[in-house]
Amino acid sequence: MTVSRLAAAVATVALAVAAAGCGSSSSASETEQWADGMCSALTDWQNSVTAAGEKVSKGDLSKSSLEGAANGVADANKQLRDDLDSLGKPPTETVEKAKSALNQLGDDLNKNLEAIRDTLANTSGNDVTASITAVGSAVQAMSQDLQNTSTQLKALQSDDTWKKAFNSSDSCQKLSG
Repeated sequence: MTVSRLAAAVATVALAVAAAGCGSSSSASETEQWADGMCSALTDWQNSVTAAGEKVSKGDLSKSSLEGAANGVADANKQLRDDLDSLGKPPTETVEKAKSALNQLGDDLNKNLEAIRDTLANTSGNDVTASITAVGSAVQAMSQDLQNTSTQLKALQSDDTWKKAFNSSDSCQKLSG
């Protein structure tokens, strides 16, 4: 149940990024290339987070499945950070703000993942019943972090260069589809 909330929150961030992309442009600029790389990274991240929580969302609440989900999300966060870093310096101030918001999101998600790992480390055997509340709280905090990032990204809609970059990016169009 809590993993499906996280997946829904991930979708919210993806839609916020896509919502910033109204407008049109016919040429591929540096900003458009950067936006396309960022949207590809977000799509990969979203797919990885969803896959990581698959067992848990199907009702497998064993300690090993929860640990596996936490590890999968941690790996997805690391890959997102690496992918964003590989894009280099964003070409506009607005894109820099978007990258900063996404990097902060990664930090926040990792902090909550550590809380989940600490809880699971203190859980004996496969009896995770007592840990479900703590894990649920951490996932709820992650959902709030995603909503906060979504709000920050939506606030960037006033930049026409940013909007045009998203509109012309195939990867960003997939996020909104």
